[in-house]
Amino acid sequence: INGGDGYHVLLAGMSQIDATPGQFVLAAEPVGTMAGAGRTKQGAPPPGSSVLYVEFRKDGRPIDPDPWWVAGQQKVQG
Repeated sequence: INGGDGYHVLLAGMSQIDATPGQFVLAAEPVGTMAGAGRTKQGAPPPGSSVLYVEFRKDGRPIDPDPWWVAGQQKVQG
């Protein structure tokens, strides 16, 4: 996902991608789906289940994602 100003978000592990290259997407808009929802009692994904990999990049290099996460139950509205 091209976030503009040299920022990109890399997502891997989805079973289906619904967005197309070059498509404009809004903040918090779904871009795909994951297969096999669910968690173990310890909170980890069950063995063999899908795991979403997220990487934030600036000018092609990985960066710390902490400033990008929204705290608490805040949601984008629009």
